[in-house]
Amino acid sequence: MINASLVEAVKRGRELGYEVFGGLYGIEGVLQSKIVPMNQNDEVLEKISHMPGAFLGSCRHKLPDYQGEEYNVLFKVLEKNKIDALLYIGGNDSMDAVLKVHNEARRRKVPIIVNGIPKTIDNDLVETDHCPGFASSAKFLNTIASEFVVDSLTYPNPPICVMETMGRDTGWLAASLKFSEHLVKGLKVLTYLPEFPVSAEEILDEVAKYEDRPLLVSVSEGIRDKQGRYLRSAQSFDQFNHPRLGGVGDYVADLLKKIRKVKFMNLSFSQRSATHEVSATDFEEAKMVASKAVEVVEEGKSGFFIGIERIERDYLSSTNPIEVEKVANKVKYVPKNFLEDDMKAFLEYLDPLMGEMSPFPNFPRSFNFTQ
Repeated sequence: MINASLVEAVKRGRELGYEVFGGLYGIEGVLQSKIVPMNQNDEVLEKISHMPGAFLGSCRHKLPDYQGEEYNVLFKVLEKNKIDALLYIGGNDSMDAVLKVHNEARRRKVPIIVNGIPKTIDNDLVETDHCPGFASSAKFLNTIASEFVVDSLTYPNPPICVMETMGRDTGWLAASLKFSEHLVKGLKVLTYLPEFPVSAEEILDEVAKYEDRPLLVSVSEGIRDKQGRYLRSAQSFDQFNHPRLGGVGDYVADLLKKIRKVKFMNLSFSQRSATHEVSATDFEEAKMVASKAVEVVEEGKSGFFIGIERIERDYLSSTNPIEVEKVANKVKYVPKNFLEDDMKAFLEYLDPLMGEMSPFPNFPRSFNFTQ
């Protein structure tokens, strides 16, 4: 969805008479003066809007908290290129950058507008009903998960299916796989999220209750034990001091082999780059928030984030500009009530975002699972 937002910002900017440039490789590229004109024609822009990945590139660069030489370089680059406004698309770390650049510009009395456009499949930004990217990723995951499960039912004694999703701090994507119960009749989906600590023993006990039906175990990469420790992580950290995660799906799959045969799938980066399963609602909302971000620039406002407000359950949304300081460095967790009553409230929240998905036909046979 980052490219849909990019293209809409370019188009809306042109409509309002702006000359639009793109910063290559995020704030890191801007610091190196890697700024290019966005002069593509409408046909090319349309293709860009449907591309996976980030057309302009991305980075993992943390700006310093206070002043510093990087800000001297940044504002010199922006002044040299006659940049009057900076729109930054991304998730939590990107909103951190927006807030820092906005605050430093105000401190220096630099007349530049700096605002944020949301995009993260993790769906963990606060002050917005949901984030562009999440619905498409959820739709893709449910498509693959349901196909994965149906394929496992080819055999008389189907295995437990295990899938690992992205989600270091929150389990929105792992929770979204609950929707697969609507696609495969008789399927039970068990979800394990970072918000709710769990032990290996508890996972084993819960899974063992469902020996007599098709089963999908959905595991977020950031699940933790009761002491707050990741069940699996590498002993290294990124530039934002986030631990590098990986391997928890394999760990859970190996654990569940004590019950019966297991098949494991980790879709890795494909869950954020599968443009063949884009949600139409997601695509339009990615454009909507970008268009509003440009309009906020036109109004002369800086330090804002463009959230999405759900107006009607079935389904209408609008933009909600809000101060980025209310968003940066905060995390929206999956509410506990979303996991109650077999996740009914969560599925009502998710359903209109993904769009229509067709269930598979009922199987002409029953299953008698044995170890």
